[in-house]
Amino acid sequence: MKSCRSRSLRPLGLGAGLLAVSLTLAACGGGAEPSGPATATTPAEADAATAEPAAATATEGQCGSVPEIAPEDPDGVLAALPAELQASYNGFPQPILASPWADWAPEGDGPWDVAILWQPTMNTFTTNVHDGLTEALEASGNVNVVADLAPKDPTDVPGQLQQFNQAVAQDPDLIILMPLAAEPFIEPVEAAAAAGIPTVTPWLPVPTSGAIGISQNDWLAAAKISASVATSIDGEGTALMVHGIPGISSDNNAFAAFDAVLGLCPGIEQAGEVTGNFSTAAAQGAVIQFLSTHPGEVDAVFQAGVMTPGIIQAFEQLGRPVPAIADLGSTQGSIAYAHENQDTYQEFGGSVPDFEIGRVAAEVALRTLAGDGPKLTPILTELKPIDNTNIDDVYQEGWTVNSSGDAWFPDDTFMEPEVLDQFFTGTAR
Repeated sequence: MKSCRSRSLRPLGLGAGLLAVSLTLAACGGGAEPSGPATATTPAEADAATAEPAAATATEGQCGSVPEIAPEDPDGVLAALPAELQASYNGFPQPILASPWADWAPEGDGPWDVAILWQPTMNTFTTNVHDGLTEALEASGNVNVVADLAPKDPTDVPGQLQQFNQAVAQDPDLIILMPLAAEPFIEPVEAAAAAGIPTVTPWLPVPTSGAIGISQNDWLAAAKISASVATSIDGEGTALMVHGIPGISSDNNAFAAFDAVLGLCPGIEQAGEVTGNFSTAAAQGAVIQFLSTHPGEVDAVFQAGVMTPGIIQAFEQLGRPVPAIADLGSTQGSIAYAHENQDTYQEFGGSVPDFEIGRVAAEVALRTLAGDGPKLTPILTELKPIDNTNIDDVYQEGWTVNSSGDAWFPDDTFMEPEVLDQFFTGTAR
């Protein structure tokens, strides 16, 4: 069914976009993230809330605390949300914009035509999120998927742009896009919005109000995890910094968070930086090379995502003690190691519920098509923390440090329905 194009849209705002390579490179932003919204009530979160913390919480402004950095809110939409939801936006590097789709609805009650533009399903994250998305759309019984496209190469941004334009030409009611890079899609998404077609962008928000982003706050994830690592070493020692791919948004955001947190920790000295390309093998090789020429003690490692198993293997291969690691993008391998070494190793990671991320993206699309109306973009949440108090709830028999794939609590819903309600106009009335 074609959308009604007669409704006027507010002028589209342009956020300060950062060029971003998708999680295809790493499950990359796949990043681990600590605590969820205060309204969350899953059993895993309840257990974590009542368990003894691994370390004391630092006072704001002290080493081990997370700096408070308010994001840009030019339209005042973030300020209108409950305080616990505003907290999930701390440090987010893009402006929070009012959505022009708040009062929009397609013509009729469906079934609606939806086009999906995805990344190559070359890892478990993109495959699982896609499966969660399509299963939820199909289960609604009110969606016709008129296109489901992805380029063959994870670096083929021009090819994905061409596919997006082809989808717009089909005049669907809505597009769901997981871009290979965010910034190149600003103008195409705005052009689609001008034609009355909203674009939902799961996991990697496109910084324009024409898109409806749904994601985690990767800056806050890195800040909370790195603050916990700093606390675990009492704010003293040397740290190795491991980039994923310098210059892309997930790496930029992680290191901006690391810098903000470690700026409060004058007792932590950075021993050096290496690049692991968001790869277990590459990270292992880079860390081995660094350690071979730096015999001094390393007390902590701050890595940009999913490289923890390779870092662990590098230290063990050289017979060096495994330090505290900021486990952004917790994997089955990192959780397996932490589970087997709980007496000597502390886990600082977060749940990455692939299927539920896809399901929530579908829910955002379905609510928008039903005329519910998103208030703002992007819609952000925080991932649930994994540490030694709840690691047994995540670990599964058979996982080893060599296991790939993301790790998550079995009951993690990514974003609870009652939380998502507060981002939409219809359910908030």
